[in-house]
Amino acid sequence: MCMTGRVGRTGKTARGGAQSSAGDLLELVRSGRAVTRGALQQMTGLSRATVGQRLDRLFRAGWLREGAGGPVDSPLGGRPAVTLEFDGSHAVVLAADLDTRHARAAVLTLTGEILAEHSGTLVVEDGPEAVLAELGRWFARLLDQAGHRPEEVCGIGLGVPGPVDSETGQVIQPPMMTGWDGYDIRGRLSRAFTEHTGAPAVPVLVDNDANLMAYGEQRTGHPDCAAFVLVKVSTGIGAGVVVDGALYRGIDGGAGDIGHIRVGTDALCRCGSYGCLAAVASGGAV
Repeated sequence: MCMTGRVGRTGKTARGGAQSSAGDLLELVRSGRAVTRGALQQMTGLSRATVGQRLDRLFRAGWLREGAGGPVDSPLGGRPAVTLEFDGSHAVVLAADLDTRHARAAVLTLTGEILAEHSGTLVVEDGPEAVLAELGRWFARLLDQAGHRPEEVCGIGLGVPGPVDSETGQVIQPPMMTGWDGYDIRGRLSRAFTEHTGAPAVPVLVDNDANLMAYGEQRTGHPDCAAFVLVKVSTGIGAGVVVDGALYRGIDGGAGDIGHIRVGTDALCRCGSYGCLAAVASGGAV
């Protein structure tokens, strides 16, 4: 569901002016909103020297490369401006979607192209130690299938069927993830990756699965939608909410946890309560 209307934006980056970081510049180039040095100066208000310094960091790290000459930046003429391009080939990412009884994992390029993937049975009730260790094994096999070295991985993303504290990456009182409440998912999955590949630890992002689905759908399919809601119906029911291009999480990450809204029925839900929406309308209930 989408409420139409242009997402409110100014001519500056979200952080604006002298506070615009190298990451902000990278996002401007990747989104196509500014693909020359001159355009970056205009969008951020940064000086030419500061833009150059921050671009140098991105070039050294492999995130950007120079493309063909584009339109002349100056109205006075001169040489064509060198365009800047996001380099999606210098690294890969690992991603996994964990449901209550199965999971899907993949190796992807930085532009989202799937290089190798695997799905299979993985039961969250077996607990985080066993499940995350198995994901580490899956990742190692997938990298081998994709022909990429573990050292090329720059990060791991994991979607889970429960509310997530975005600051800690921990699930908060998940109704369908017994034994996961407050568990250090980021740390354990990073260690599992290292244990099964021998590569150094990499950053791990953990979020609610419906949140990630909503964010990805809004970014790729409906970038001009100011308020976007995606509802996921599986073993449970959840929703992801995106407002002005950012996830709306609510208290303890539970803004989209609509499966446990009371709907006036005496059906027993998996969470232990009676009358939840998920007890009558989820995949398991149907």
